Amino acid sequence: MDFTDVQLISAAYEDLNYKRLPLGDIVAQSGTGSRVQMGAVSMQTTLLATPIPSAGPPVPSAGPPVARPARSSRNIPAGVLAGAGTLLLPVAMCLPWYRNASGGGTLSAWGGYWFVIAGMLLLFLAGACLALSALTGRPLRGAALHFITGLAFAVTITVVIALFIVRPGGNITTAAAFGGYVGLAAINTIKGAAILMTIHARRVTGGPARA
Repeated sequence: MDFTDVQLISAAYEDLNYKRLPLGDIVAQSGTGSRVQMGAVSMQTTLLATPIPSAGPPVPSAGPPVARPARSSRNIPAGVLAGAGTLLLPVAMCLPWYRNASGGGTLSAWGGYWFVIAGMLLLFLAGACLALSALTGRPLRGAALHFITGLAFAVTITVVIALFIVRPGGNITTAAAFGGYVGLAAINTIKGAAILMTIHARRVTGGPARA
């Protein structure tokens, strides 16, 4: 076999390999490559358009500041009055409330009427709550203040009756002593503090008049 025959055989082999792949497949492959390339461009455009969340802390929205209730100092004088009356009340109960008209012995509130003792003990607890609430910046309001005020009025009436109208042992043989007056002062101090806090609570609840 000479060189010419080898060239002819190689040309025939290349022609067979070329005819084995149709032209339509070459075109289809080219179209597929174009679609893949267009899809990659579209994906890049989508990724660029997607917002990337920042890693920093969220920025707070600009809105009106939340109002925080401030502790009012107007209730401090009322709290001091209530505390003074509460501390004075048990001391007054141990002082002489009654004395013998002929100059004999004396009798404290503990030896008098039971309803006076019960009322003053209850007022002592109420006055302590009133003073603590005012001095800690959380004053009582509404029904609690009305209850303490009414209780103070009721105790005042019972003490006045026990001292000046119907004294233990009879009004002829028994006279009022200075301890009863100290007790009335303590009761009225607690009552005044409750009234002051009630007035202030109404002013705060009412607020300024709107135009």
